[in-house]
Amino acid sequence: MVKILFFGDSITAGGKSKGNPLGDGFVAMLAKLFQKQAHQKKVRVINSGVNGHTIQDLLARYKTDVVPHTPDVIVIKIGINDAYHDFMSDNQAVPLQEYEADYGKLILALRKYLPKSRIQLLTPYYISDTKTAALYLRMSQYIGVVRKLSSEYKLPVLDTQAIFDTAIKNAPATAWAADQIHPVKTGHALLAQHIYDFLLMNNDLRSGSPDL
Repeated sequence: MVKILFFGDSITAGGKSKGNPLGDGFVAMLAKLFQKQAHQKKVRVINSGVNGHTIQDLLARYKTDVVPHTPDVIVIKIGINDAYHDFMSDNQAVPLQEYEADYGKLILALRKYLPKSRIQLLTPYYISDTKTAALYLRMSQYIGVVRKLSSEYKLPVLDTQAIFDTAIKNAPATAWAADQIHPVKTGHALLAQHIYDFLLMNNDLRSGSPDL
């Protein structure tokens, strides 16, 4: 059994509840994709997403929401709230330097407490029909931090912004997420398929392969 834990904000949470711990978003869709593949190892998916969270929240709760699960793979997706809070609410955005510093602290802490876990990253995104939108430009800075950390710590990274940049060539931004942030079902399905392929590429998930 391979345990894959997703750690992030509302995009990861996907409407999860006590009665529906995987939610209805890409995490739940991924679990179904894994269930369909007989030639792969059995995979248990864990959803540790919480609405509205930033990197600072993840740093504050990893000991309770990640460490006890002892996952084989930890997939972190955080940054949207860090970048856009002052666009969408009265909350202040997490400054870029703090975002980078705290993200680095989180990676090091997870490596300390879970040395056998593989850490993999997903960039944040903003789905926009134009690359000149203020929030798109802001988000690109936070995406740059995730790419930088993936290189610094030698961690696999999936560029979810690039996924949606390609998707808008076929349908406008609001077709994937009405508010350009929280995906509708088709947006979550798009993420799920790309993340599924990403996980297969970076982990030994086929039956008969060495244990993680």
